[in-house]
Amino acid sequence: MREKLRRHYQIQKEVSRGGKFQGKIELADLSRLSEFLLSGQSDILVEFSFRQSDYDVPMVEGRLQARLTVECQRCLKAMEIPLQIELRLLVSPTDSEVVESSLDTVFSENGSVDIFKMVEDELILGLPLVALHDDVACNQFWQTQGGNPEQATKENPFSVLAKLKTTH
Repeated sequence: MREKLRRHYQIQKEVSRGGKFQGKIELADLSRLSEFLLSGQSDILVEFSFRQSDYDVPMVEGRLQARLTVECQRCLKAMEIPLQIELRLLVSPTDSEVVESSLDTVFSENGSVDIFKMVEDELILGLPLVALHDDVACNQFWQTQGGNPEQATKENPFSVLAKLKTTH
């Protein structure tokens, strides 16, 4: 396995030789992902290989590891999210394989794949929709009502209708 990752890889060449790669990608190289983050001080550990899939289509398999800093939407402070993502993507110049396969597909019209873009897409999809600390006390102004909410007796909003009901 090589340490230095290139941005583009020729698919057929790497599939035929069973190319396996690992290395780091700097967050500075992933501009779309940086828009979601508070800090760009982390590197992404990337490990991937090329092979022929069961559908007789080239595929990329791999693993991503990153610790990304996002903003907690409850307290608006920085929080770190550890991500570990497994990749299994078909690489195809057409969309015909998408119909036949249950795997996600990366399109490649010119016979090469941009690994940085692929990694960036997977990390963006791996981020939570709403980032929140596990501890609800992270915001001193956000408080829950005391007691167990299931034990609290609530007035039935239709009890007024019961009073209006008359028997004939």
